[in-house]
Amino acid sequence: MKIEGRQRSPAYVEQVTKTWRAAIDRYKANPEGYSVEPAWNACLGNVSEGKQTTLGAYHRKWQ
Repeated sequence: MKIEGRQRSPAYVEQVTKTWRAAIDRYKANPEGYSVEPAWNACLGNVSEGKQTTLGAYHRKWQ
């Protein structure tokens, strides 16, 4: 996993890494019972530059 931080503000990097750290820690603690915290998506949505999202490879066959 790589989180892009170049040309980003320190506040952006802090929020994104804190959110991913919480998600990874929760998964490692209980992989079978893992669930996404809605606040994580909200946090990441607040710091993202673009609002368009795609599921891309999740719904299309790989070429």
